[in-house]
Amino acid sequence: MKHTSITLLTLTAAASFAQAAPAAAPAFTTSGNLAFTSDYVWRGLSLNAGKFAVQGGFDATHSSGLSAGIWASNVTVGNASLEVDVYANYGFKLGALDASVGYIAYAYEGQSDANFEEVNFALTYSGLTVKASKGIAGDLNTSDYYYEANYSYDIAAVKGLNLGLHYGNDRATKNDDYAIALSYPVLGFTGTVSYSDIQNGDSITAVTLKKTF
Repeated sequence: MKHTSITLLTLTAAASFAQAAPAAAPAFTTSGNLAFTSDYVWRGLSLNAGKFAVQGGFDATHSSGLSAGIWASNVTVGNASLEVDVYANYGFKLGALDASVGYIAYAYEGQSDANFEEVNFALTYSGLTVKASKGIAGDLNTSDYYYEANYSYDIAAVKGLNLGLHYGNDRATKNDDYAIALSYPVLGFTGTVSYSDIQNGDSITAVTLKKTF
């Protein structure tokens, strides 16, 4: 009886410990996104001739910091009507900074001579991200450096309201581009109004609804 009592006590304690122990985080996590926008703006330029675009993607992330994904949008680029991007990144810490290195391939259905590839490096601290991208294949106009700075700030006075600022410099075209955006939750989506301007070019205002799931 004594031996049995000790055994039962041990099993009970072990079961209680197992129930109290937190579940281990999964090695892989996935997410998807879907967006509707009045214009597809990329580095200060409209890639859809000011027309409506539907966009979506899927991402997979490993606990080691590796991630990969695919994203697509309808476009008006030469004879192309569809852009598909495939990308991979590795995120890591550099002291207090969040760092990442990545690769992205841009493919345009029906306009293969517009396809190109880039590698990139980014650093993030307290809402500010600086990033350098380098073209490694494709058209010469996109096979140079593109530098950018992006700042994200949550406006405490209005819960859910976010301010986004962007500056970019394309070394191939010698153009600078600027953008400012306000985002706010709308019916389960994130609604964004953005204003973009490219040096010596036209300004673009776009309205976007995006959902991540």
